[in-house]
Amino acid sequence: AQVGITIASLGLGMYGEHVIAEWLLGPLHKLIHMSEGLAHTISTIFSVSLLTYLHVVLGEMIPKSFALHTASKTVMFLYTPLNFAEKIFSPIVSVLNKFSLAIIGKFSLSHSEDDTRLLTSDDLEFVVEESMESGFLESTDKLFIENILDLDERTARQVMTPRNRIHAISIQTPPNQIIQMICETNKTRYPIFDSTLDNILGVLHIKDLARWQVRHQEAPEDIKLLLRPIIFIPESLPLSKLLYKFRSEQSHIAIALDEYGGTAGIITLEDLIEEVVGEILDEFDQEMPPFEKISEDTIRVRGDVILEELEQHFNLVFQETNDAISIGGYVMGKLGSIPRPNEKLSSHGIKITVEKVDGLAIISVLIQIPEETKPEQNAT
Repeated sequence: AQVGITIASLGLGMYGEHVIAEWLLGPLHKLIHMSEGLAHTISTIFSVSLLTYLHVVLGEMIPKSFALHTASKTVMFLYTPLNFAEKIFSPIVSVLNKFSLAIIGKFSLSHSEDDTRLLTSDDLEFVVEESMESGFLESTDKLFIENILDLDERTARQVMTPRNRIHAISIQTPPNQIIQMICETNKTRYPIFDSTLDNILGVLHIKDLARWQVRHQEAPEDIKLLLRPIIFIPESLPLSKLLYKFRSEQSHIAIALDEYGGTAGIITLEDLIEEVVGEILDEFDQEMPPFEKISEDTIRVRGDVILEELEQHFNLVFQETNDAISIGGYVMGKLGSIPRPNEKLSSHGIKITVEKVDGLAIISVLIQIPEETKPEQNAT
């Protein structure tokens, strides 16, 4: 396309300007009695201005606007001639590319001929932002797209269920107690460990246990017979790579390991999906929602909600996070002590009140949003 535009511009300059200038030169010289030099100057300026206007408006702006409004029809209509033109001009384009790459190489600038990625993640996020402001995207669509793009930047550590909240079963647990625990916790998959959570043997799926009960009319004597393999991943693994790992290994659960090889937490396929579409609650889930609007300027936030989500949903900026991932960790770091209900802190205009605490963990906080900050969407 650029080669065609350049050739058209050169052609207009070489032939169009000469023809129009010669056509104007006579009337200006004879009818208005201008000197030949002045008439030539005026005719040249007029012809160049006219050709530039026609080239920009008729040659670029109008065709591009027409193509944007009728994209499908334009593509179908121009496919054959463009394909034909590509075959004709591809040798010329190839030669020009080689010359340009040779010159770029002299300046120690790298360029890959196979680099087909036109937009970076930041570019796409900018396009999405502009599309929403122009009314082409809803705020929820924008959020979904941004969450998908963020999968490469977020890690398993940010979304995993931490070690102290894992519902795991010891290999020594009697079968009747296992069934009782399943009824109380309402999970479908349970990590099975030997002696300590740092020694996880596999995962028990309640469907496998139910099938065994139906076929044998009794609980299994050795729960190891029902264990499935489980994935072990570093807690620093990006979510995009973890999603690929879940797909390739046909698994729905993984154990996140810390830098010392110990169990840091577990992460499920549902956790990844929730990073894109938001919290998914089934008929057994009784957790409070991650965000809940209390008043016009106050929201209730669950303690394990990550700071990135808060910043994304409510246009907040948390300063000096000290590597805290969740709002609970951020508050504890700012307080410098074990939090107590109704403790308050203020940081860069954001007022936070500890609402509920369970032992050493923050269950929920109340955040007063600064007046100048407008959330992109309502909390649910």
